[in-house]
Amino acid sequence: MEDTEQWPQGVVHFPEGLPGFEKLREFVLLQDEELLPIVFLRSLVEPKICFPVLPIQRIQQDYQLRLGEDDRRFLNLSEDPVPGRNVLCLAILNLGTGAQPPSANLFAPIVVNMENWIAKQIMQFDSPYSAVAEV
Repeated sequence: MEDTEQWPQGVVHFPEGLPGFEKLREFVLLQDEELLPIVFLRSLVEPKICFPVLPIQRIQQDYQLRLGEDDRRFLNLSEDPVPGRNVLCLAILNLGTGAQPPSANLFAPIVVNMENWIAKQIMQFDSPYSAVAEV
């Protein structure tokens, strides 16, 4: 998987916004070659709202994404979601502090349909994943 080929060049649309940021619906993924595979999900309306994200497979190679039928319809997925093939599955990172190590939210990944760039943060209620997984 090539890091530079998987990132969309256009706008990522969140029809419902992100939890806590429901009014922000359009974001872009910004990359800096020196920081790859970490990229930044930045709001087009409020540029100071910017989240560091990482492909979930970089953290947990065997990550099992579970989407219910409603989420599949919401994202307009016609086939089973496969991270890196038809969906981009991103973990929001907490970069930590001196006392706290960096962590990633595996419990609620951002799932992006790679065909239409519609996205949603989806909680994995029936999974063993944590919102605070060490990176």
